[in-house]
Amino acid sequence: MNTLLKITLSALIATTFLSSCEKNDEDNSIITVHLNQTEIPYDENGVWSQAMTENARIISQGVAFSHQAIPEWNTWNGFIASRNNDTEDYSADFSWMDHQATAITGGGLSGEGTPYLIAYWNSSEGENVDHTTASCAVTYGNGTFIPQSIQITNTTYAYYTMTNGSSFSKQFKKGDYLHLLIYGVKPDGTKTGPVTFTLADYSEDTSKPLSQWEYVNIEELGEVSGIYFQMDSSDKGIWGMNTPAYFAADRLTIKKP
Repeated sequence: MNTLLKITLSALIATTFLSSCEKNDEDNSIITVHLNQTEIPYDENGVWSQAMTENARIISQGVAFSHQAIPEWNTWNGFIASRNNDTEDYSADFSWMDHQATAITGGGLSGEGTPYLIAYWNSSEGENVDHTTASCAVTYGNGTFIPQSIQITNTTYAYYTMTNGSSFSKQFKKGDYLHLLIYGVKPDGTKTGPVTFTLADYSEDTSKPLSQWEYVNIEELGEVSGIYFQMDSSDKGIWGMNTPAYFAADRLTIKKP
């Protein structure tokens, strides 16, 4: 083998090795939250059994999802885990409080009955919040991270309420909408975003709420100490949003800086 060929082969091997290392380094900096890789206790309905535990929260692969519970009032907000696959419509018997923890898909991105997150936003919290005070917030350890993407869909409660209406909220008609707003908070407290994602867009007479998982790119939020979620609906009153303030989430992906 001549000298030139040896040098060319050596350079090719070195380049391939370095490219492989760079790719591995990049891959190791990415974290995608897979709830099925986290030990989470579920009740007989496939819902996180600690939803009414005051100081509990879900932490998966170092990513923490906020949760607040008031056991004596039997209420909570923030995030809970679920693998419930009951997508029936309970509008007729007004029993949605017993069926509030189901995605309209009946499962996470991996399929029916696989785990996902249900979020309930406290619509009375106002605009003057950040990732430390918002009801629906996400942090990573004690450090910063770069949000990449998240999968979002409606819950059955929100979906059927928008479709049928209820005694508390209107049936959606042409011109109505439901939006999810995603904000970032930088280490100096500066807010970025929001990234606005549409859960229902009734711009046409035949419109329906979102009923499948949708990918949401949130890279534009930049390097942050945390992110938080709020919502906006065309159906609002003096006490805030009338539409049930729920959404379902899966596969949050972040990048370590």
